[in-house]
Amino acid sequence: MFPWLRHRQNVTLDLILPPPRVAEHPVTIPPSSAATAHPPASWHPALYLVIAYIFITYTRLPEILLIVTGHGLRLGLISAILAVLVVLLSGGIFRIFSSKIVLALLCFTAWLFLSTPFSVWRHGSFDTLVFWSVSLISLILLAGCIDGLEQCRKAMYAMAVSVLVIEALSFVLGVSTATRDLGRFSLVAGTFGNPNDFATLLLLGLPFCLLAVRTRSGLSLLRVACFLALVLVPITVVRTGSRGGLLALLVIFLLYFFSVPPLQKVPLAVGALLLAVASVLVSSSDALERYKTLFLSGDTPYVANSAEESAVLSTRVRKEMFEHSVELTFQHPILGVGPGMFAVADAKDAEEKKRPAAWRQSHNTFTEISSEAGLPALFFYLAALFFCFQTAHSARKYAARDPELRALGDMAFCLRLSVLAFAITAIFASNAYYFYFPLVAGLCAAFERSINSAMQARASSPAGSAPGKPVGRVAPARQRLPEFRPIAK
Repeated sequence: MFPWLRHRQNVTLDLILPPPRVAEHPVTIPPSSAATAHPPASWHPALYLVIAYIFITYTRLPEILLIVTGHGLRLGLISAILAVLVVLLSGGIFRIFSSKIVLALLCFTAWLFLSTPFSVWRHGSFDTLVFWSVSLISLILLAGCIDGLEQCRKAMYAMAVSVLVIEALSFVLGVSTATRDLGRFSLVAGTFGNPNDFATLLLLGLPFCLLAVRTRSGLSLLRVACFLALVLVPITVVRTGSRGGLLALLVIFLLYFFSVPPLQKVPLAVGALLLAVASVLVSSSDALERYKTLFLSGDTPYVANSAEESAVLSTRVRKEMFEHSVELTFQHPILGVGPGMFAVADAKDAEEKKRPAAWRQSHNTFTEISSEAGLPALFFYLAALFFCFQTAHSARKYAARDPELRALGDMAFCLRLSVLAFAITAIFASNAYYFYFPLVAGLCAAFERSINSAMQARASSPAGSAPGKPVGRVAPARQRLPEFRPIAK
């Protein structure tokens, strides 16, 4: 009844995170003549830089080196310069314009430039533009240099490895004390010193750990390490006390839970219950108190302790900042108050209304954009986000038609989970100008182009070609995913 259960090397992994079932009648891939004559290069030189850039940027390696050794070695600057050079020299800059995702974010960037001269503080907005331009390198590099489904999968594996490194660093540099952010778990300094950013980056890469578990075979080191990450990362996210992180984690789990066959739901539910208990046991009471505010308003008059008081106050401030950002959006609907200038504009508004100035961010990425750059900028940003979801949905729908493309379906599903994790956490944080979305969007753009090329090549493949190798499950660890090249004219 379940033939794949008889041939697995690791029953424990497969009961919880099994690959799709083997087709009863294996499907053969008819190879195109061009693909046979010119096999795709899965390790193009530009891909090495993409992998290195993902790892350096995602793990915040310069910050980690600065914490550990006192010297950042300017790796961030060096990798950014090399990325720009590779995109220009490889011709990848011309490929990116075929993606609606890239075009939407380029329009967003153009609108930021347009709104800057009208900013309440032009110099501060210019600094924000520079910061966003550096973040945009992730989009251009991944969208321009990743070529083919196999390279997309390797880039996704690089995201998974980055998450493994971050989780490992949390055991060495992690801190959770009552004197630091009221017991919320994070790293000692840097980007990961912010518990919300720490949880966000773990969640953006977690789906790619799931991808490695589903598409790698046997007891490979990467598969085992990613399976451990699927156990440890949710616990770490709960320890951060990030409410947006918790909601994103729950949504990711529910989507995966309803995607597996009924027989697998029971062990999956039991595993999730055990993880929930473990998370509560290892998390500080201060971090757990923050989750109560998901069900309480910021106007709660009575609190039990200082941790709950801080959480309620945080909820109240976030609500006020959200309302102020909406007010500024309606006051400046076209060009906003200037990129990165919400806190300045809100302080000026507070001075006019004789109320204390908060000098805080909006704590909502979408109202941050609308208030600082206007509704057109928000439209372009949401359009890019929509196109990312559309790409993943279309690819998964396309893969569902053909059993031999089940690995492609896994890639699309995990990519959609990553985009969803960003969208949910963005509601609770001001991440508009960080590299988080450009990195995932660049991966979506590369995936979109690879899928379109594969669909065109398969559509033009000659009928009656010599049968290819039977495919009954995802490609083994050392084999490439099926890549399809157009037939040479």
